[in-house]
This record gives sequence, C-alpha cells and structure tokens, in this order.
Amino acid sequence: MQSKSNNLNEDNPNSNSKNLFDAEKFQSLVGSFLKQLAEVNSLASLGPFTSLMEDSKVNLNKLKEHGNILVRFQSNLNLYLSAVINAYFLAINKSASSAKEGMTSEEFRKITINSFEDVFSAMYESPEYSITYNNLVNSIIDLNRNYQIFVDANPFLFKQNQQQFTKEEKDLLFYNLYEIKKLSLDIKKKLNENKNE
Repeated sequence: MQSKSNNLNEDNPNSNSKNLFDAEKFQSLVGSFLKQLAEVNSLASLGPFTSLMEDSKVNLNKLKEHGNILVRFQSNLNLYLSAVINAYFLAINKSASSAKEGMTSEEFRKITINSFEDVFSAMYESPEYSITYNNLVNSIIDLNRNYQIFVDANPFLFKQNQQQFTKEEKDLLFYNLYEIKKLSLDIKKKLNENKNE
C-alpha cells in the first residue's frame, strides 16, 4: 500500500508544492492558538472582572435571583397600575353618567371631582389595594437591596462610578465655598445697612 501512495506522489509532481496538510504549519497554528488562549486565561486574574471570574457560580445565582426579583417587581407594578387605571376609568364613567345636558362647567367640575374622590377613596380603602401596594413597595425594597448587594460584592466593576477628588480639588472646593459664604455675609450686611437707613 505504501508503494502505491509513493507511486501516486511520484506520478503527480505538484503534490509536494500543494500539500493540503502541512504538519509543521498545523503545529505552529495550534501552538499559537494555545498560547493566545493561555494569555486570555491569564487576563481573567487582572482587571475589573476578577470577582466575576472567581465567583462565577455565586454571581450567576445572584443574577438569577435578581431576575426573579425584577419579574416579581414587574408583576406587582402591573397589578398596581391596572388597579389605578381601572379606578380612573370607573371615575370617568361615573362622572360621564352623572353629567346632564344643561350643566354649567362648574357643576360638571364638582361632579367630576366628587366621582374621582369617591372611586379613588374606595380603591385606597380596599384590602386588595393595600396588598397590591404593599407587594409593590416590598419588591422595590428587595430590588434596591439586591442592587446594593451586587454593587458591594463587585467593587472593581463599580469603582469607576465613584467620584474621587484629589487633595487639591478638595482644597479648591472648600476655598470656593468659603468665598461664597463670605460674599453672602457681605450681601446680608449691606442689606441690613440699607434697611437701617
């Protein structure tokens, strides 16, 4: 069998120049790929993604929990808004049904105000609204708490958002505040002098 393949290569003089599989090229490509992959993996230990790379499962669980809180917030917000919208349309229907043809605008305004007061008061006093509003507020609190936990757990990611002042900038800021306070005291003195005259 080897003699046949050697004969085929000998018969085709261009086979060496157009060889589809060059072992040395392939090894160098694989070697450079592995070298680049090792460099990319070493980058994970540097920079802002350190905490995400180290605790990926913990962060994925936190993000999943955050997604659940967002879904809960959206459903509670939808329930709250639907209750308010339903009350609004009920108040509009009530004021429209109470309106009569020869009414003045002042009478219609009073009827509209009274119907809105009645409908929204009934809505605010209902136990369903209390439960819906309580769930909405609790989901907002949970959402804010979850944001804070995520920000505190990843200080490298969110450190850029915090403003850091140098000593010179702080000194300049305090000096400007001092000058503003001094000017305001001068203005007050001049105003008092003008009042006394």
